[in-house]
Amino acid sequence: MDANMTARKKALTPKENTFARLYVETGNATEAYRQAYDHNGNDATACRGAHDVLHRPAVEAYVGDLQAEHRERHKVTVDQLTDQLEKARQVAMDNRNAAAAVQAIMGKAKLHGLLVDRTQIEERPHISFKMVGSM
Repeated sequence: MDANMTARKKALTPKENTFARLYVETGNATEAYRQAYDHNGNDATACRGAHDVLHRPAVEAYVGDLQAEHRERHKVTVDQLTDQLEKARQVAMDNRNAAAAVQAIMGKAKLHGLLVDRTQIEERPHISFKMVGSM
């Protein structure tokens, strides 16, 4: 851990630190928020809280540090992952397994930022009806 990373870590609260580590481990900001902040509420609240914490400049910087450290430790590159997914796609095609081939193709597309998982949260206003008139 370099001096800059240590300084960024010290700038975080204990919960922000836990959140950042869990986010890097799980890849799921909402789940990291639930665990770090002991949140047992609804999904929309957890999602908003996770977004807010993840976009704090100090947390964002520390997450970047942790991800770089992780990549360096495991020597993982986009090129290596792309090659592995291409080999998996080719094996799937050779075995006539279309589902596995599609999954490998989708993995490559996500890896290169061509596809992004998105969740739309839609809040609907409370609507009530009142019957008027007599029968």
